[in-house]
Amino acid sequence: MTTVETQPLYRRNPDLIATDMDGETVMMSIERGEYYGIGGVGSRVWSLLEQPVSLATVVATIRAEFDVDEATCQADMERFLDELQQLGLVTIHSSGQG
Repeated sequence: MTTVETQPLYRRNPDLIATDMDGETVMMSIERGEYYGIGGVGSRVWSLLEQPVSLATVVATIRAEFDVDEATCQADMERFLDELQQLGLVTIHSSGQG
């Protein structure tokens, strides 16, 4: 028996309008009438979320590009993606593997 663990995939909410302004990502929710801004590593994560991506892929990419240990990166990315999801800025999907 083969078991393949499925990971949720994170992706930008397609209802947002986003743009880069001087290195910071600025997003506008027309539905809510609110705007959000993220910079630094957050902007890089936002670019990764253009396509559905797993937490593991985000962590691996950020670790390859920034000087951060695995435990810190894992915890920070979990917290960041959870916050984006709670704000409605990202959606979560099943990877569909099983």
